[in-house]
This record gives sequence, C-alpha cells and structure tokens, in this order.
Amino acid sequence: MKSKVALFVIFLTLISWPFNLFLANTKTDFIRYLIPLVILGIGYFLWTKKKDYFLLPILAIPFFEPKLALFPILFIGIDFFYKKNLKKYLIFFAISIIVLALVWRPFKGQTIFTLDYQARQQVLRNITLYPNPISARMFQNKAKIYYDKFISNLFALTDPNNYFFGFHPREITVTNQNLDKYPFLEVVFALIGIFVLGKSRNKEFIITSFVSLIISLSVLNSFDRNDFILWLPISLLLVEGIKYFFGLRNKNVVYIFSTVFILFCLIQFLSNYINFMT
Repeated sequence: MKSKVALFVIFLTLISWPFNLFLANTKTDFIRYLIPLVILGIGYFLWTKKKDYFLLPILAIPFFEPKLALFPILFIGIDFFYKKNLKKYLIFFAISIIVLALVWRPFKGQTIFTLDYQARQQVLRNITLYPNPISARMFQNKAKIYYDKFISNLFALTDPNNYFFGFHPREITVTNQNLDKYPFLEVVFALIGIFVLGKSRNKEFIITSFVSLIISLSVLNSFDRNDFILWLPISLLLVEGIKYFFGLRNKNVVYIFSTVFILFCLIQFLSNYINFMT
C-alpha cells in the first residue's frame, strides 16, 4: 500500500509541469518545447548505463533549439570536474564549440546581448545622476545592461516561486506564462531532496544539468517555456525527496501528508484545467 501511494505521488509530481504546459500552449509549441527535454532524457538514460557517448545527445540539443546552444559547453565543462578524463572531454568540448558556431546566428538573436536601444538610453540618463565621470562610468555602462538582465533571469530561474507558486505574488507580465509547474506542497520534497542529494546516485547528473541549464537560460531575452528542459533535473531531485519521505518510520506522518498532497494536487489539476479551457 505504501509503495503504491508513493508511486502515485511520483506520478502526480512528474505529470504536473507537462500537463500545465500542454494546456497553456498549442500542440505544435508543446512538442517544440518537449523535444530538447526528450533528447536530454536520452542522454540521462545513457549516463545511467555508464556509456561514454552519453554526451552525444546533449550535443544535438542546439540543432533542435538554438536558444540552448551554451548548454552543451557548460555541461561538458562542469561534468569534467567529476570525470577528469581530459582527452575525451577536450574532444567533446571542441565539438560543442563547433555546434555553437553553427547555430550562432539564431542563438545570438535570442540572447540578452542583442542591441537594446531603450536600455542604452536609460544608462545615458542615469550617468547624469553621478557627481563625476569616473563613478558614472563605473556604475552606469553598457556592460551593466547585460549584467542586470543576466542577474534578473538568474534570480527568476532560481526562485522557488517559479516552480511551486507560478511566480505568485510577483507574476512576470508579458514574457512569462507563470505556470504552476509543480504543486506547492512539493516544496517539502524539494527540501528533503536537497538534504539527501549527497547520497543520490543521480547527484552528478542533477547538479551538472541544473547548473548548466540555469546559466544557459539566464542569457536569453525570455527563458519562458524553454525552461521546460529543467523538468528532468528538478523532477529527479523531487523523486529523491519522495523516496526518502516514504522511507520514514512514522507511517502516520507519511499517510496524512501524502493524503493531503494528493487531494491538493487533484484540486489544482482540476482548477488549472478549468481555467485553461474557459
């Protein structure tokens, strides 16, 4: 009975983000955002089988979604610290640079490094607020435009509200659908997952993919919906938390919380379905 409840909780966890994304978009767009995730999933499967060529699917992701062109470079660079196989990683790193070069034009046009006339005009206006040219140039310059945009995206992508509360109460307007990616009670499993991550066999993949994806998504003008690829590392983390939670000896706590969790999930799914269908 306990294992069946755990499996149902895991099912509700895994289906939540795809369900809401599917409802909020056309089938064509949903498939477009799904493809990079599926390719990353293939890479993860090969990684679990300890195949040396598990990086090949990851290298293919930019061809399907140029916005994620930096992801393979960052993934390979971070993963190198775990494997220390210089010869193999130099080859894959060189290939990732070539891939970036091949998709550079569509990639650059979607990044924070595109010309922003309004932001530059704002910098020029702010310069007049400083007492001298040196301090003005130090705190108001073109580099600050890109830095501010990157930091804004980075904090948004690492904000728990993004994943468990649909960015409420400070919803992002215009450029973000503010989806309820996971039921808000998943916060408990997320905290447990972080706590037990050090003992997880998926630790290397979760950390490497999450960090490299967060950085690569942060350089985009709009990361909304393309961040669906984060479903894999975040869901792996949540599953670790769920497994540990259902391994607790206090059965009363487990069953009471899981009952409340399932009830709230079903209500939230029904509410989202009604909202998107009306």
